[in-house]
Amino acid sequence: MDTLAFWLPLFLLFLSALIGAVIKRRSSDHCLKKFEGSQILFPLNEEEWACGELAVYAQGIELITSTAKEHSFGMVLSRVLHTSEVENIPYFIRQAPDPDTPQGRQWAKERQRLLHPPLSDKIRRSSLNSYNMLRDSFGQALRAIIGSISKDTRLGKTKDADKRFLEMQSNLTGMVPNAWEPILEKYRGKSVAIERKSGSELLCEGGILEDYSDRYLLLRDVQIQEKVLLGHLVDFGRKHSSSVDILYSRNCTHLRYSLDSVPKGAAESS
Repeated sequence: MDTLAFWLPLFLLFLSALIGAVIKRRSSDHCLKKFEGSQILFPLNEEEWACGELAVYAQGIELITSTAKEHSFGMVLSRVLHTSEVENIPYFIRQAPDPDTPQGRQWAKERQRLLHPPLSDKIRRSSLNSYNMLRDSFGQALRAIIGSISKDTRLGKTKDADKRFLEMQSNLTGMVPNAWEPILEKYRGKSVAIERKSGSELLCEGGILEDYSDRYLLLRDVQIQEKVLLGHLVDFGRKHSSSVDILYSRNCTHLRYSLDSVPKGAAESS
């Protein structure tokens, strides 16, 4: 028993470190991942904007340009933004593809599925929400089990052992993201309006809430109100009738209103 009491916690610590490394390497925000491979536009600051194809990584993003741009230090093919920089970006904009293309038809199917989810999608989402509701209880139970295993063992008495066991519990319970928020969940697939700050004024923009995470709100068919942004979208190549999807940072954006119907213009573009 003494041998088992020593080796079992040691094995669990090793397993936790391995799982944690895999999760950290592969993890990225699931809303941001939905824009991966798309041409996006976003502000770096009040005067500078960035445009290109998005690649998402666990510790940042890469923006790949369609053509190399010449600078004094060489020909630039892409731009890398790290996590601390990405957190300061207020929103990412993706233009809907031309409806006559395969990508446009796929986009329309995704939108229709969002508005009228099939039973399989409802079951999958319900399962995820049920897990997240039991998440804290699961974590407490796991902590108690690990504590009882490690108690009175040599490993349990080693320096920082409690910290390592706590990290293991965090890694195991963090394998599935905690994405369940009652209000946001209620309005998934519904028309809503967000409120965001632009300079010194507050703006409201309507769209269809597709998904959310602890960092982002993803809206489709957004009705943009900001004139400066509309001007940049024209430079981005947006046609007047084309829709845009926007991934809003929750640092500066709040879901503020539920709307009566799909925003005017969104139905026309579909």
